[in-house]
Amino acid sequence: MRFVSTRQIYVRHGVCRLSATIGVLIAFFPAAVRCNDQPAADRTKSTTIDIPFKSYDGYEMFGKLTLPKTEGAHPVVIYVQTAEAMTVDVKRSKAGGGTFNYFDLYREKLPQMNVGFFSYEGRGVRLGEKPPRFERIDRKIYDTSTLDNKVRDALSAVRIVRGRPDVDGSRIFLMGASEGTLLAAEAAARAPQEIAGLILYGVMSSTMQDMFRHIVTTGGLMEYCRYFDTNKDGKISKAEFQADPYKYRALVFKNADFSVFDRDGDGFVTVADMRQLTKPLLDAVDSENFAILDRWAETAAGVSTPKHWFKDHFAHAAIWTFLAQLDKPVGCFHGTLDAFAPIDGVRQLEQKARAAGKSKMQFHYFDGLDHSLGIGAYFTKGKIPKGHQVFEFVRSQVAK
Repeated sequence: MRFVSTRQIYVRHGVCRLSATIGVLIAFFPAAVRCNDQPAADRTKSTTIDIPFKSYDGYEMFGKLTLPKTEGAHPVVIYVQTAEAMTVDVKRSKAGGGTFNYFDLYREKLPQMNVGFFSYEGRGVRLGEKPPRFERIDRKIYDTSTLDNKVRDALSAVRIVRGRPDVDGSRIFLMGASEGTLLAAEAAARAPQEIAGLILYGVMSSTMQDMFRHIVTTGGLMEYCRYFDTNKDGKISKAEFQADPYKYRALVFKNADFSVFDRDGDGFVTVADMRQLTKPLLDAVDSENFAILDRWAETAAGVSTPKHWFKDHFAHAAIWTFLAQLDKPVGCFHGTLDAFAPIDGVRQLEQKARAAGKSKMQFHYFDGLDHSLGIGAYFTKGKIPKGHQVFEFVRSQVAK
């Protein structure tokens, strides 16, 4: 199971023509996965209700709240929006036919811990009928989804949930993945009395500039290595490339010659080659050429992002700006093979937290796991992977 789309990227218009396959940070949820039928949340032990609400500036929003069928007020985990247009269920196709809802994972597992779960749709986004993403987007409204407005929308969701008598307003936790980690941290910094803690995975540890450089260099090589690096040495030899064990060269690269990727001619595809292959994109980051970056997002990402998304991110503060203001539990979970958010950045974030005496911040690293922390194992085997210790973190916090 892959939580990113991979497709050919072309940079033209007088810069150069580049053909490479690179995943993108923002395409977090899968278009199709091979999975067994998994039961939805147990309706005998939980109940799910629709909750319409409004953004601070008057747009219609929509969420779903799942609560255990037990007495009293419950703690709730709220899943913050990610960079793409996220629907309330994140409905996707199964490779063998049929569909599944990604968020049923949380609607099933959290109530078993006597914890509720709330998800909400982004501005101008509604659940649709057409695969692969089952979404309908009102582009005019969706383009108001600036980072600032996404944070405000998260806080609107917090307040609509906190106001319910069956919810313990003192125990609201925000869960964020990828861009959602940044949004969750900023929301908590703006309203620290309303949020009890954060659960962050696939952590966006620095600026989008740093994240994007990683995506098109080291992260891009990681993606290649998934298909060619059979001896697991972190680089691709000519023999491995020609062996093409997953037929990736044949299907995606159209049997391109090894020399197309081995730019320095040393006999291996390495990060140095990736830097040459993606130089137009790296130059666009350095020069803040948003026309090239926006064109790349439109043609290569496979998902919808709001207008001026790169420009918005480039002007935005990094996550530490907001985490530094917090004195509350924060769990950060990250895989060593995250191709979209560098693990080195998370380790540097941990060093900052330790230096600042942030004893309530936890950092957990998982060998061999990707940006999704291997959550595909749940949909293929019905088993929560070790990397999804987010549930253990929630259990430990609500027990307190």
